[in-house]
Amino acid sequence: MFTNSKVPQLILISGIICVVIFTLWQYMFNIYEVSFKVSDVVLFADNKSTSIIEVIPLNSFGNRVPFRKSPAEFQIVEGVDLVEIIQNDIDNGILTLKAKDMPGKITVRIKSEYSLMPSLIEISIQPNAA
Repeated sequence: MFTNSKVPQLILISGIICVVIFTLWQYMFNIYEVSFKVSDVVLFADNKSTSIIEVIPLNSFGNRVPFRKSPAEFQIVEGVDLVEIIQNDIDNGILTLKAKDMPGKITVRIKSEYSLMPSLIEISIQPNAA
């Protein structure tokens, strides 16, 4: 039926390539959970201190998923009057806060598209000491 003996080899190689691509997608590029990276958890009441909260998508190996982003919604639950929101990038999952001139505690609720439950992040604003 097959006059060319290379056709079965081509089918075998195509099958192997499909399995490799599927495996890479499932283990390397699929988002299994998210992690949160906070640049500074302690700020100072000096109108200059900033903190960046970033949502990091993780693959099955626990590494950052390449070429993917994790959209997230941020809500300041406590201490909304203590900070100024510099950047609220919902699509990339990044929130940048700048401390005002009052000490206190800030609680941020983060709900990511890839997390089951919302997470809470606490940031402390310390008074300036002379």
